[in-house]
Amino acid sequence: MKRLLITIDGSANDATSLRSAMALARRLSAQLSVVYTALPAEAFYGYAETTAPVVFDNTEEAAAAAQRARAAYDEVCADWPGAGWSTTDELSADAIARLGPLADLVIMERLSQEEGPSAAGFNAALFDGAGPVYITPPQPLPTVATNPVIAWNGSREASLAVKSAMPLLQLAGRATVLTGEDESSGSVRALKQYLDAYEVPMTVQGFSSGQLTARGRARALLKAAEGLSADLLVMGGYGENAMSALFGLGRATRKIVTAARMPVLLHH
Repeated sequence: MKRLLITIDGSANDATSLRSAMALARRLSAQLSVVYTALPAEAFYGYAETTAPVVFDNTEEAAAAAQRARAAYDEVCADWPGAGWSTTDELSADAIARLGPLADLVIMERLSQEEGPSAAGFNAALFDGAGPVYITPPQPLPTVATNPVIAWNGSREASLAVKSAMPLLQLAGRATVLTGEDESSGSVRALKQYLDAYEVPMTVQGFSSGQLTARGRARALLKAAEGLSADLLVMGGYGENAMSALFGLGRATRKIVTAARMPVLLHH
């Protein structure tokens, strides 16, 4: 992984997201492309009682957001030679769909809600980015991928996530594999053979999930990963694209991307 992409929007948590992104870039000795998705200087709205649009001047807020975004970048990324800054007038989802296919990894902050621009950006990263997505936690952890955990169910998506995470798994030199009660030993053996080829030893640990709902399984998975002090969770991302919400995702995936307290690498 040599090209990482993150979009920021001038919000108060840009610096926190960039710190996690920079920790990953340093871990991988990778380039980090930071794209500021600028707020429009004018916003157009219509009232229910009229079809005529009303224009609100958003110039001051747009300028303030741009200043906050650049300040966050200068604070966190200025001393990293592989960091780059650019600005676009596109929505975050459109910028990610355009730039994501030529990034090895798209970095997104953990979502706080299941609808809106952030959810649309996440969907674009997962479904249109043609690669893995890295979810940053609300607070950066002191380490990155020194103790990775793989959520394994033998699926295509989980397999792609493992392949995408291999540079980080090799840096860690180990992995813990979490499997549900219904996972076949055959697929676990196949995973071991794959990791062995890259000289990444693995240990296997089960977690109770058989009688739980999808969100319950996600909570059990997160609890098990936290119990192992994981600083990276590798897993498949499941569902179908939805334009502006996470409702196209499976319920377990939705729970993970809105509740994980460690970085998560997802692949659809």
